[in-house]
Order: sequence, then structure tokens, then C-alpha cells
Amino acid sequence: MTKKAGQRFFILMAVFLLAFPLAGCAQLMDEFPFLQPATVEPAAPIEISATPTAVVEPTQAAPTADPNQVTIWLPPAFDPDNGSPEGKLLKKQLQLFSEANGGIDVNVRIKALSGPASLLESLTATSLAAPGALPGLVILPRNDLVAAVEARLLVPLDGDNPPSQQIETFALAAELAEVNDIAYGLPFAADALSIAYNSLQVAYPPTQWRELWQLQKILAFPAAEAEAIFTALLYQDKGGDFRHNESQITLQEEALQQTLIFLADGANKNVFPYWLTNYTTYAESWQALRDARSTFSVIWASQYLEETPANTLIHPVPTFGTEDFTLADGWVIAFPETSPERFELNQKLAAYLVEPEFQGEWTESAGLIPLSEEALTVWENTEISAIVKEIAESAHLAPPAPVLDVVGPLFSQATIEMLRQKATYIESSNRIIKELAE
Repeated sequence: MTKKAGQRFFILMAVFLLAFPLAGCAQLMDEFPFLQPATVEPAAPIEISATPTAVVEPTQAAPTADPNQVTIWLPPAFDPDNGSPEGKLLKKQLQLFSEANGGIDVNVRIKALSGPASLLESLTATSLAAPGALPGLVILPRNDLVAAVEARLLVPLDGDNPPSQQIETFALAAELAEVNDIAYGLPFAADALSIAYNSLQVAYPPTQWRELWQLQKILAFPAAEAEAIFTALLYQDKGGDFRHNESQITLQEEALQQTLIFLADGANKNVFPYWLTNYTTYAESWQALRDARSTFSVIWASQYLEETPANTLIHPVPTFGTEDFTLADGWVIAFPETSPERFELNQKLAAYLVEPEFQGEWTESAGLIPLSEEALTVWENTEISAIVKEIAESAHLAPPAPVLDVVGPLFSQATIEMLRQKATYIESSNRIIKELAE
């Protein structure tokens, strides 16, 4: 992300938080009851069926937005009624918004991440069949955000009015929320690849990959993962990128070969043992560390943060260069195409959800990474927050799904070949380049 883009995004975040101040939120958090799910039914409710097409009775008028209600669609993990500590925190924050806006109802709808009634499919179907039933806000994973933008389902945000101060966010924040350099939402939370390690065996985790050779300790990762995100991370840290258009993806051959040489060297030194080729998920590499089969494991930071087990810590992924680098994914608060007069109220609710104190409490409880340093200062575990800050500062958006869908299986096969020593790095590299060119 360029410096100019970062400044534009800082301005945008500040517009939200300064335009809708949250006076006294921290002091009032415990004074409000938990928000109850709204039970107001629209005049002609829309049903998202077991197929991607929403069914609306032809004799009924399409539902319209209730002026006394704001609707937000959330994935199951963010359900404020799931009984989790983070769910209770979100429920309180929604109640604060309601009380500050004349007791307006906040209608929370939970949508699956996949399938015909998923967040994205429901947005698509509802926008076609009954636009008046669209939510004011929706929290989308990054890849769904891009798909929704391409389908013209979301409203871009306007950051042209600079406030008197800027709110500092990590570079990842703008990468998450922008599509083609236009902001289509506010970053809500993130996750990033990191290394977990046994703190009883390792006093100082490696910061450079070459240090791993010196330690001669096993590092677990899912070598057979279909998306091959870890191999993609190594490739990008070697200076490679993914140049792609609608018909072709092009790689940098030298960076690809250097990545495969690294994997082959790790196999020769038994730092990347043969049995890693059976691992397809980061849950398996995490379990390898817990079972003492490895000293290090590549995992998503959330896997550690959700548990913070004893004698285990996380650290930024080592690098080949002088600056830490890792890949990340995340969630964005986005705004569907609703009426302009409702947009201001929807923005007010979004401002409550990205308020730094709430973000700090909620992300620590949920085991996710906030997108601002200010939110991290709220974390009670200062030792972990300092590490998470380093990870967040080094995090950049993972390649988009259309790229990983094509390149991932090729990288995965090559990674397996290197660890099993079934091909040379030149053979594997040539095969990848050839298949992408066809």
C-alpha cells in the first residue's frame, strides 16, 4: 500500500469516529442490559430458501426498511447471542448505539459463510428480489467483499472531508477495505500467519529463516494445503508477486525457484520432515506443536489467541530480508445499496463497531487482530499485545481467491515434491510456469 493510500484511509477512519462521537461509552458499558434480538417483522418478509434465489410472493409488496430499525447481517462466529464473552461485548455495544439513538432497534441476522443462504448469496438474492429488505450493514470476509463490489452490491465510502486529526491504522487496514483503491467498508478484524513455538525449548525465536537451519528444530506447516498460503508467503517474501488478469497469472521464475530451493533445503535438514506432506490444515500443524512433534508451527494467530496455552508463544514469521512479512485475511463492515437517507444511520452504527476501546476489548476476547495500535493498547495482556502489534505491522493481504484457486494446487504439489524429494526445484518450477502459461 502506498503512503498516499494509507493517509487516505487514516482520514476515512477518522471521519467515521469524529463524525459520530461516543461520549461516555466506556463508563456506560455496564449500565445497559444486553440487547435482545429484534422481533419486528417486515410487512412482507423475504425468505432465503435452500436455493440461491430468494422467493417473494408476486401478490405482495416488496418489504421496505423499517425507519425505526437498523439491520446488520453477521457471520455465525460474531453472533452476539452465542453466549461467548465477545458475544456479550458486542451485545453491549449494540445496546449503547440503540440508547444513544432514541432506542432504535438493532435487528441482528445471522448468515452462514457458505451455501445458498450465505452472506454473499443472500445479498445477491435480496438485492434482486427485494432491495428494501437489504441490511444497512453487513460484515463480510475479504473475498466476499471483493465479489460483492464486482457485483455492484455495495456503496463506496467517501473520505474527501479530512478531519482535524488522523486515526492511525496498520497498513493491512486499507488493504482489507479497499478494492481498486476505493474504500468499500471499514476493517473490523484480521487474522495473520505467525509461528507458534515451545517457550521452554526456545528462548529466542528465529527472526531470519537461516536461523532455523542453525537451530535444527522441526517447523510444522500444512505442506499439502490446497491453497498453499505458506508457500505463497515464502514466494512473496522472496520478492515474487502474482500478476494476473482475467485469463492468465504470471509468476517471477527466480523467486519461485528460490522458494523451492528453500523448501528442499529444509527437507534435507529434516526441519521440514516428510510427514508434513500429510498435513492439509493449520489445525494439524498447530496440533503437531501441542503433541511435541515439532518445536515450531506455522499457524493463524487466532489459533493461539483463542487459547493462549501455557509454555507456548507466537512470533512474527521469520523473513529472508530485513523486514518482517506475513500474509493476512480479515473482515470488513460494508454497506449494501440501501436508501441514501438511511446511510447516515448505518454509518453511525459502523462507527460504534470500530471504536478503539470496544475494538480492543472485543478482539482480545475473540482472539483476533485489531486494525489499529490504539485498540491494541486496550488489551489486558500487554505481553501478547506487543507481539500481536509486530505481527499486525508486518501483515499484508493474502492473494485473492481467484489467484489461490489456480496457483495454490500447483504450489502445493511442488511443496510436496520438495519435501518428498521427488523432483528437482527446476523441474517443479518449469511445470508450474508451463501450466500457468497454457
